[in-house]
Amino acid sequence: MVTMTKDVRTGIGIWASRYLDPRGAAEYARALQATGQVDQFVLWDQMTSWWPNSLWTSENTPLAGMIPDMDSLQDPFATAAFALAGVDQLGFAVCTDATRREPPELAQTMLTLAMATEGRASLCLGAGEVRHISPFGRKRSMGLKRLDETFQILRLLLKGQGLVDFEGELWKVRDAWVGNAGKDRRPEVIAMGGGPKLTEMALKYADGFGTGAPFVYADADQYGQAIDMHRRTLGELGRDADDYTFALHHIVFVLDEKDDFERYVDSPLLKWYAATGGRLNMADWEPEGIEPVMPLDWHYALHMKPNSMSLDEITAIVDQVTPEMVRKTFFHGTPKQIAAKIKPYVQAGAELNLIADLAPLLIPTDPKVTVEASAEICRLVKAG
Repeated sequence: MVTMTKDVRTGIGIWASRYLDPRGAAEYARALQATGQVDQFVLWDQMTSWWPNSLWTSENTPLAGMIPDMDSLQDPFATAAFALAGVDQLGFAVCTDATRREPPELAQTMLTLAMATEGRASLCLGAGEVRHISPFGRKRSMGLKRLDETFQILRLLLKGQGLVDFEGELWKVRDAWVGNAGKDRRPEVIAMGGGPKLTEMALKYADGFGTGAPFVYADADQYGQAIDMHRRTLGELGRDADDYTFALHHIVFVLDEKDDFERYVDSPLLKWYAATGGRLNMADWEPEGIEPVMPLDWHYALHMKPNSMSLDEITAIVDQVTPEMVRKTFFHGTPKQIAAKIKPYVQAGAELNLIADLAPLLIPTDPKVTVEASAEICRLVKAG
């Protein structure tokens, strides 16, 4: 198991609905920075949300009265600019894909945003999810190839000091340059996802590799074994494993001491999430004694188009989810309890821990309380 030598970093997500004024991101970022415990705010690049809009009703969430739909989402790069206007030390992470965004524009946008902060800027990049792609007339089939070449082109554009060339199957780059301004604060490019092909390109070309817990690694020891293997591979590739970022996304449900998660295990929203994303590899449910609801060859990134399904189809899935599956989908409890579940992953090698709290979907909460709870998780995760 890895012994951590670098500082542990944490990130907290900003919920960026277009029903909310994007200027509010600056206030939220200031509150995160003021805690002194959060290193980055996090934004996810989504065209449609994880949940079917047909489940977004007042019966399922009190937020439906204020937020009429879940799919009116802000552009994450624009929202990041608003957020950065309110801080001078907080870093940021934007999570997007290489199917909808082109390498030169990604380099230019991230260098622009990174100039606005003294904190670390992270571009978390995946192959793409079909719910953001095929409904809008794009193809997901080239996702891995685009990702592979995007990593290589970004590496040249962000780290090179002069004109660069690249000969790929998709892109032929000649005398390309985005200028050198901002490269002293250039973003780290972190691969997001899994599978042998993505892992290989991540270790060859990216600055880091991000996955998730508990939805990919439900066991910290298994995660530690994977990190050990990746570090050996980096050495074989002639790369410095100590100059490489291992990141984890954590899906949590934060409660105060007086609340009980059992009140929420029958929520259709949580049950849908458990069925489709509680374990990204459906076969991973079986060692835990749980029969997956979705077929073993089903993966959300390739198959989930929630707004293309009828309410009857969605209800048939939700009705099969057991309370135990919901319990195992989230790190839930008080900040102290959640931090205790994340800490073993930190000890196993997770340097950057990006935390998404889904409790506000079901529990109306003062944003100040949410920030304080998130900051306490971060403090405890980094302690020691």
